[in-house]
Amino acid sequence: MPLSIPRLVLHAGIHKTGTTTLQVSLKQLRPQLHQRGVALVTIEMMKKLPHEGSWAARRTRNPVEAPLFQDELRNLVATEMAEVEQVSGAPTQQVLISNERLVGARMPSEGDSPRFRPVAEDSITEVIEALAPERTHLALYTRRQDRLMESCYLWEIQKGRSHSVRDQFPYIDQTVLRYFDLARRLRAIPKVDSMRVRPFELIGAGSLLYLEDFLVNIGLNGQLDMSEFEEDPSANRSYSNKALSIALKVNRELETKKERDAVKRFLKRAFPIGTYPGAQILTPEERTKLIERYADDNEQLFLTFMPDLPMDSYSSIEATKKLGTVLNRG
Repeated sequence: MPLSIPRLVLHAGIHKTGTTTLQVSLKQLRPQLHQRGVALVTIEMMKKLPHEGSWAARRTRNPVEAPLFQDELRNLVATEMAEVEQVSGAPTQQVLISNERLVGARMPSEGDSPRFRPVAEDSITEVIEALAPERTHLALYTRRQDRLMESCYLWEIQKGRSHSVRDQFPYIDQTVLRYFDLARRLRAIPKVDSMRVRPFELIGAGSLLYLEDFLVNIGLNGQLDMSEFEEDPSANRSYSNKALSIALKVNRELETKKERDAVKRFLKRAFPIGTYPGAQILTPEERTKLIERYADDNEQLFLTFMPDLPMDSYSSIEATKKLGTVLNRG
């Protein structure tokens, strides 16, 4: 039986743009979302689908596995919609899927050249075709390219790797992470009726305001009781410079996930950011070159998809810092 979804909202990432913070917050608010007719499908729920992995990681659409994944997704969404209707006593008005794997599961790589996130259109199209909503809205988040690279690198080191930045990003001197091109391609996907692009750096105002800004996407700004909302200051805490230095020496000696997790916890606890400076991966010269390399693409991104924000927001460290004050102005 076909689903009846008036509106589908896809929070498509990209990765390392506060997706975990938003997802944890949405799970806290899930009872209220249900009361207001919103079915929430999380990345954890989707990862349990038997064919989710092939959907998220593939580079071209798989004619054999695609229908299997779509059936699994429909069943999952139908279950969530039934729960919403039981709680609210009315049909589901919106289905919200928050999953950065909508634009690709892997870290940025040379496979992102010349098209950043090359599987994004196919992955999103497959979800839309499976659910057949009346309207679809995309929420896309970005992060200044140099800081995205650093965050991705630290993520790998925290998982126990010990390689260099150049090993992870051999394309660092190429223009690979082009957000404007990605946003333009996603907006052109058939059946996508609207799209909102926001910069991760707005989180400088605090995760509560960041969440409230996100809720604008689904038309619920000001409608949820946020009085019991709990911010998680430890979400995705990164390494300090001291912790990173030690990890690069110790990680190569670790053999099991248990050892790697224990070392990660120790380093974050013993050498926390706040006591020690945050890890700086790139040299000032490398950072300047990266910011300059993406200047034109980023200006077009802000001018076209975020006209409420200065188009030079990613042109320098100082300009980007100002984004952290935008949400406080309201």
